[in-house]
Amino acid sequence: MLVIIFKIILCSSIFIAVYYLFLEREKMYRFNRFYLLSSLILSYTIPFISITVQLPEHEQKSKILFEDTVQHITFVPHEQSFNWMNLIWLFYAAVTIFLLIKSILSFRAIKKIQGEKRIYQDHKIVIIKENIPPFSFWNTIYLSETYIKDYGIDTRIFLHEKGHIDQKHSLDLILLHSIKVFTWFNPVLFLYKKAILTNHEFLADEAVLNNRYNIKEYQNLILKEMSNSQNLPLTHTFNFNNTKKRFIMMTVKKSKFTVLKKAVGITAMIAATALFAERTYANSPGLPADAQKENNAGKENPFIQDASERAIRAINAQPNQSHLTSPYYFEKSVEEKPQTTAGIKNEMVKAVSDTVSPKKTAGNEGISTNESAPQDKNFVEAEFPEGIKSLRSKVGSMFDTSIFDGKERLIKSTAFIHIDETGKVVNITASGDNERFNKEIIKTVTAVNNGVAWKPATKNGKAIASIYKMPATMSFP
Repeated sequence: MLVIIFKIILCSSIFIAVYYLFLEREKMYRFNRFYLLSSLILSYTIPFISITVQLPEHEQKSKILFEDTVQHITFVPHEQSFNWMNLIWLFYAAVTIFLLIKSILSFRAIKKIQGEKRIYQDHKIVIIKENIPPFSFWNTIYLSETYIKDYGIDTRIFLHEKGHIDQKHSLDLILLHSIKVFTWFNPVLFLYKKAILTNHEFLADEAVLNNRYNIKEYQNLILKEMSNSQNLPLTHTFNFNNTKKRFIMMTVKKSKFTVLKKAVGITAMIAATALFAERTYANSPGLPADAQKENNAGKENPFIQDASERAIRAINAQPNQSHLTSPYYFEKSVEEKPQTTAGIKNEMVKAVSDTVSPKKTAGNEGISTNESAPQDKNFVEAEFPEGIKSLRSKVGSMFDTSIFDGKERLIKSTAFIHIDETGKVVNITASGDNERFNKEIIKTVTAVNNGVAWKPATKNGKAIASIYKMPATMSFP
């Protein structure tokens, strides 16, 4: 979740920076409106976009063998530490509800405005007694009765508010406000709001000046209305307080770099999509048939199961924890076969578990410690969608062995695949003496599990978090 939030804030920051640097001062208001809206929506969409990437084929210079391991279950009392995530979610919900209620009240405040309703040049007009500046919302123009002279309205004011209505600017504000209610933690939204409102005023001013009204007289009219400070949320007020920019844009000429700057805006959106979108790695071609048989041989790897995410990180036992360790042994051997391509011999791998005599402590009272985890009828292991053999085969075929020079001779590492209660892989770590081997196995296992949903482990019929432990050995001739 934190990664998604970071991507949203980063993308929206990049997009609004491009707008202020290249687009804001150009007289291409309709494109700028399109850019602001599409970039805002895209910044919230990019983290959920998945791009399939084909991994390059790597020459297999050595063989990776996966060992079997015994299963551990670590129990941790839930009351040991405070769950800060619940507090964070509670705070988020409180702020969101507050902003939602505030938005609803603002909407009702507009709808509750009382006044005489008229139809003026096929547009709805509400004439109110309060002395407030003209403003528009949705398909209605609201203005004080002091603006009615000789049963008519100043044409410049009417054309300005009519421009907001005809171009559906209220839709932009409603969209922006809705996003702000649910993602109020994104500070870039304040810059977006200012940019969108300013762009709306540019468009409305353009609608007035296209009817060949004198620019100086129109500017004086705006200055005259500056004394009124009424500005309701979700509305477009005639005296919107960004006078300097509005006056500058009324006299600016179209730049010859308009097309180039439009290209910069579009390129920024495409580049951000390619850079920050989620990557799903396509499966590389598999290993030779006999090599796959060796990788797929043996039983499925057991799991390390856990009752909480805190225990997932604690592989070693703590004083208040108990371990259930299987007392039986797993033994596996791989026949030695010559490799015609790389000239590498397969090494016989033997993984033997050590029996552990659990000590009775206060922390494990009431927990059976003499019963192996695979024999626990109340526990069901997590499952890779295509089976554990497929997982091993994919990792073996996608692992890049070309980064090793062969001087290592024999290296080992253990990958830990952290799976939450929903079956989502939330973290992948590795432990071993060779750092390059650890990084490569993390990279490969991450690619294999990208977008993959496991069937979560269950205990007593309830889904629990778990860790899949996958030891791997690589030998060189």
